[in-house]
Amino acid sequence: MTDKLDALLARATVRIGPAGSPHTLWGSGFFVAPGWALTCAHVLRPQDDPERVGPLRVTGANGLDAEARLAYCLGGGPYPEQDLALVRVAQAGRHACARLTDRYGAPSAVTAHGWRAPNGGPAQRWQGQTECNGKDGAHGLTLAPQVEIPHGASGGPLLDRDSGLVAGVVKARRRDKDGGLAVAVTALRQFRDALPICGEDSLGPDPYAALVRAHDIWHEQVHGALSWVAAQEDLARPGEPAWSARDSAEAAALLAALPPPDSVAEVQELVERVSGEESLWEEETAPHDWRDGHGWLYDSQEGADLVSLHYLRVVAAARARRAPDAAAALERWVERRAERLPNPVRALLMGVPVGHPGARHGAPFPVHRSQPVPSGCPGDGDGPVVAVELEPDLFRPHDRFHWRIWEWTGGPDSVRVVDQNTDGEGASLAELPHLLGEPLSRAFRRLDTDRRTRLEIALPVQHFGMDVHLWRPGPVVRSLRPHPAERPFGVHREVVLRSLARRGEPGTTWRERWAAVTEKGGEPLPVASEAYAERALTEAPPNAVPVLCRPPAESTAALTRAISEGFGVILWSLRADHSLGCGAECGSLLGSTTELLGTLDHATALPDRLRSLRERISQADTDAEWAEHLALCYDDPRRPIPLCDDLLESP
Repeated sequence: MTDKLDALLARATVRIGPAGSPHTLWGSGFFVAPGWALTCAHVLRPQDDPERVGPLRVTGANGLDAEARLAYCLGGGPYPEQDLALVRVAQAGRHACARLTDRYGAPSAVTAHGWRAPNGGPAQRWQGQTECNGKDGAHGLTLAPQVEIPHGASGGPLLDRDSGLVAGVVKARRRDKDGGLAVAVTALRQFRDALPICGEDSLGPDPYAALVRAHDIWHEQVHGALSWVAAQEDLARPGEPAWSARDSAEAAALLAALPPPDSVAEVQELVERVSGEESLWEEETAPHDWRDGHGWLYDSQEGADLVSLHYLRVVAAARARRAPDAAAALERWVERRAERLPNPVRALLMGVPVGHPGARHGAPFPVHRSQPVPSGCPGDGDGPVVAVELEPDLFRPHDRFHWRIWEWTGGPDSVRVVDQNTDGEGASLAELPHLLGEPLSRAFRRLDTDRRTRLEIALPVQHFGMDVHLWRPGPVVRSLRPHPAERPFGVHREVVLRSLARRGEPGTTWRERWAAVTEKGGEPLPVASEAYAERALTEAPPNAVPVLCRPPAESTAALTRAISEGFGVILWSLRADHSLGCGAECGSLLGSTTELLGTLDHATALPDRLRSLRERISQADTDAEWAEHLALCYDDPRRPIPLCDDLLESP
C-alpha cells in the first residue's frame, strides 16, 4: 500500500500561479528540497524569455501561501528534458519533500499527483493511477490511457508505486492521443549546466549537485510524520533486496557530505571499477554525481547491498585526502552495515583493497599503447585532455577528413576512444566544427572540473593553418548573455595543435627536448624563412621554442622540419602578410613571444597563458591583440596519440 506516501506527496505538491492573482492556477509543482520546488518550465509561461517571468505565488498544504520566483530554467526546446524549472519559495515553513529516485530504469505502476481547477472553479487536488508504457527520447516517459491528465496537473510528481520513489514530473496530456507524458527524474542532471535567472546563484556553479545534496541530507535527517523513508519501509515485503530504504537514505546523505566529483568521468570510472566492466554510457543519462553512480549499480548489478557497499568504500577512498572526516564517517558506516552480510562476503568486502576488482575492458578496438615516459606524470599538472585525431581521406586528402576523439583522465594508460567517424567520404573542413561540436561538448561535460579540459587537435602539418581555437560547441540559444561554455573554445579552454606524424611511441629527441622546455623554460628561436630553418633548427639548444612569423601555407617545410627535429612546443602566426617579405609585424611578433616565454617558469604553462590572452582579446583588451592570430603546437610525449589498428580511411 502507498497510502502514506500518497499522503506525503499530497503535502509536498503545490499549486503555482502569478503573485498578483492568488486564485489563478497555472500548474503544479512539488518540493524536492527545503525551499525548492520542481515544476515544468511551460507552467510558468516564460514565452522563450525566462527573465520575464514575474513574481509567483505558491500555495499548498498546512496553510502554505508564499511568494516565489523562478530560479533556474531548462525551458527553450521541444524535448521533455528541456521542460523543467526550479522555483525558489520564500518563507516556505515546515513542509514535506518528495524523495527522488536515483535509479535509471523506467517505472511500471505509477500515480500522478497535481492540482486542477474544474470549469475555472476553485483549485482542488487530483491524483490518478496508471502505468508507464514506454519511453520518449532519453528522458520522456509515456503514460497509458488509464488516466487523463487534467489541465493544471502539469509539473506535479509521478510516484513509482513499486519503489516508493518519485520517478518523474507530469508534463502533459498527449495531444490527440490517449494517456500522457512525464519527464524522468534523470533529466534533472541537465541542471548541471542551467543558467540562473535574475542573478540567482544560491545553488552555486553546479545547481544539480547542490540540489540533490540538500535533498539527500533532508531525507536522512527528517523524522516523524514527514519522514518519507519511514513510509517507504512500510512497503518492504519479505524476499526483497537487502538494501533497504533506510540504507539508501543514510548512504546518500553520507555521499552528500563529501566533496563533489572532480568530473563526470571520475564518477563513471569508479562505477566501472566496482562493476568490473566498461559501461556503455548514454550521454544523456550517464551518472553525474555520487548518488547517480549508486543508482546505476543498484539497477545493473546483482546483490544490491554488496555492490552498494563496495561502491561506497571506493568513493570514500577517493575523497579520503580531501575530506578525511567525511570519508572516515562513510567508511565507518560501511563497516557497521557490512556486519549484516554473511561472514565470507563481509571478509571479502572489507579485506580487499578498495580498487578491487580492477578488471576493466580496454578501448573499443585494439590499441598499441606507448610505454610511460619517465619525465613525470601528466596528471600532476596538466589535468585531463581531449584530443581529436583528423586523418585526411586517402582519395581527397586536401579537403576531406575522418576523425576520432581520444581522452585521457590521467597518464598514458588512461587513454580511450570516446567517439569516431571512420567510414564514408569523411567531412570537409567547413563541416568539421559543426560535426565535432556535440561529441566534444559531451567529452568536456564528462571531464571538466574547475579547470577546463584541454582540447588538442592532431592533424597533418600542412593543415596547421586551421582556426581551431575559433570553433564553438554550437549556436548560442539559451540567453542574450552567453554561458561561458558557449563562447569559442579558445576563449575558455586551452586549445593546441599536434602533429599527426607523431602517433605512437615518442622518439628520444622529442622526449629530450620536452624535458628541457619543462625544466628550463623555453628560449625563443626565430625562424624567418624556410631557407633559414634547416640550420637554425638543427643547431638549436634543447629548450628552444621555434617562432615562425609566416603562416603554415608559407612555412610547411619549416614546420615539418621542426617536427622531425623533435620540437614539442612551436609558435607561429596564422595571418602575417609576407607579400613584401618580413616587416615590422614580424619583429613585433618575435618581441612579444620573447616577452611571453620570459614570464614562464616552464613552457608547459604556455597553453593556459595563450588561452588567457585569447580571453582578453574577446574582452577588447588592446594590449593582447598581438596574439589574436598566434597558434601553438603543444605535442606532449607523455600522452602521445596512440597507434590504432582501425585506420581512419575510406574503403
